[in-house]
Amino acid sequence: MEPLPIPNPQDFTGAGPNYDQIEEVGTFSMSLVYDKRKFFYDNRNRKYYIGPNTEKLPFNLDEGYPDKFVGWKEGGGGLDKILTWILAKKKTHPTILSDVDFVTLRSHLTNVTCSPYDKAYKWKDLAVTKFNGTLYISAVPYPKATDLEAADSEAADSYSKEDLNDYRGHKFEQHLTADKPGGAPDPNAKIDLNDWFYTVVKSRLNTHNLLFSAEVDARVADDAVAPPACYREMKTYSGTFESWKEETNAYKCRCWAQSHLVGVPKIDVGFYDEAKVRKVNTVESVNISDIAKKHDQDVCMNFCDDFLSYVKRCVTKDSVVYLFRRGQEWDEKTRKREDFVTCEESRNPEHKFLPDWYTSAV
Repeated sequence: MEPLPIPNPQDFTGAGPNYDQIEEVGTFSMSLVYDKRKFFYDNRNRKYYIGPNTEKLPFNLDEGYPDKFVGWKEGGGGLDKILTWILAKKKTHPTILSDVDFVTLRSHLTNVTCSPYDKAYKWKDLAVTKFNGTLYISAVPYPKATDLEAADSEAADSYSKEDLNDYRGHKFEQHLTADKPGGAPDPNAKIDLNDWFYTVVKSRLNTHNLLFSAEVDARVADDAVAPPACYREMKTYSGTFESWKEETNAYKCRCWAQSHLVGVPKIDVGFYDEAKVRKVNTVESVNISDIAKKHDQDVCMNFCDDFLSYVKRCVTKDSVVYLFRRGQEWDEKTRKREDFVTCEESRNPEHKFLPDWYTSAV
């Protein structure tokens, strides 16, 4: 199969594909139990949006770190969470997969959608397999590190810069959310990166029917606002709103795509310096691409549509893992770097990612 070109945004003309029929079909929570992340078919970790109390600005994002911080216990990118949800859902809705072309995570769709602007390679490869006519897109499973490697990694840096950034993002959310409608924020609570609330969404991109899960930060308390429009995203940014407007297209594309794919209409952005949020702005998701430096939403959604069509053409065998990898080469004729995606059939049994407990029960 010929490689799939990743378009240069400047060379693109045309309208974007239809992306609609966004519907929440379920939710679930994840929490740490006896040092293992556990799935819960309920809303126990759902937060409610209260909004920023500007009288309490600035918010100290480092307060409580690291004493009130629990980091990740397991890696991400795999499909086990949504596969568990599918099996639970099938007990009451046995046809949940009947019209689904792709099962995946929002993070993978976001990475693919932003590829035309992503020069830092947020994704390098994805694994895809077909089972019972449905295509599953996952992170590529790699062999686990040896015990010695894991011990060395742990000892090297107990708390990384990434941990601190994650803590700051969650601390900002604590200032804007509560455990119940009309409740009070509790910025002194423990922050556990293993506690999540997910929406599961069906949507349609051109001819592709998608089913995917996405972590969401909070929902508005008004029950009259139905999912997914009831959800609210929150981001932190080190700098001012003026510097944020001039941020790279790749960064703002990701902010937009994460919300657009799920149908989340608004994002609260906390602008901070020296770990203190000085200002909070609410941004309409649809308007992010129109702020100062611009990215073209049509370019992004067209490439996502092209990628999914490419996957359908390439993945012809059931229960076989195919690897989709980004590549690049220099074109002497155009004097430009050409980016593309290739596909190959994996011969490595360790790349298998659909577990037997799922394939035997679905």
